[in-house]
Amino acid sequence: MAYETHDKPQAIRWHLREATRVQHEALDAVASGFSLTDPAGYRHFLRAHARALPGLEAALTAAGIMELIPDWPQRSRCAALEADLALLGEDMPPAAPADLPPGPGAALGAAYVLEGSRFGNGMLLRQVRHGGDPRHNAATAYLSHQAAWPAFLEQLEAHLGDPSSWSQAASGARAAFRHFQTCMLTELAGEHAAHV
Repeated sequence: MAYETHDKPQAIRWHLREATRVQHEALDAVASGFSLTDPAGYRHFLRAHARALPGLEAALTAAGIMELIPDWPQRSRCAALEADLALLGEDMPPAAPADLPPGPGAALGAAYVLEGSRFGNGMLLRQVRHGGDPRHNAATAYLSHQAAWPAFLEQLEAHLGDPSSWSQAASGARAAFRHFQTCMLTELAGEHAAHV
């Protein structure tokens, strides 16, 4: 698919989108293995995210993301994820440590993946609600966590205005996608093993 040419201030957004296309598509393919209309499938979906998100948020904190994105604490979704799992009688699974490339650009690239994932959450939320289970419908704080994409993009563009930093940002974004994919595959393997 060809993309339109965008003004320079938004160029980093489109660069990251294109630079991570393969990893994004691979993650989407793995994520399709979770049936969100099925109670067990939704629990496994949340567990997969609970394996990935804490490690990634911790890696971003260690990389100094709060100096780059001052409202980062409000963007964190770990507490929402833990609350959803608790409502479903599930404990948080062991968190997988995330390995991000060094540098502020890489941290911003990984943050781009987390913030961008909120767009798809609306569609995922509709799938969960379509399942009709009241308990699962109540356990949607993670999927309905408020997005602040425009404000994030402003900060991303302010920090990554120089195209020489884009390669580092793309490396961080690809690492974040791979981290989520690995955690989802781990959860799917456990789910399938439980049914064998």
